[in-house]
Amino acid sequence: MNSKNLVKKWFDKWLEGDFHNLPVSENFQHTSPFGTISGKENYIKLVVSNKDKFLGYRFVILDEIYDANKACVRYRAI
Repeated sequence: MNSKNLVKKWFDKWLEGDFHNLPVSENFQHTSPFGTISGKENYIKLVVSNKDKFLGYRFVILDEIYDANKACVRYRAI
C-alpha cells in the first residue's frame, strides 16, 4: 500500500470511529504540534483515554506531501 492510500484509509477509519484498526505498524510515530507519540500501542492508549476529544470529527484536507514510506498531511478537523 502506498503512503497516499494509507493516509486515505487512516482518515476513513477515523470517520468510522474504528481507531483500533488504524493502518499503522507497531513502531509507527505520530508527530503533531503537541509532540511525537511513538508506537501504535501508546497512540491507541492516548486515544482511548481521550475519546471525547478524538472522535466525531469530519476532516478537510488542506495540504498533502507523500514519499514512498512517509506522508505529511495538514488538515482541519470539524
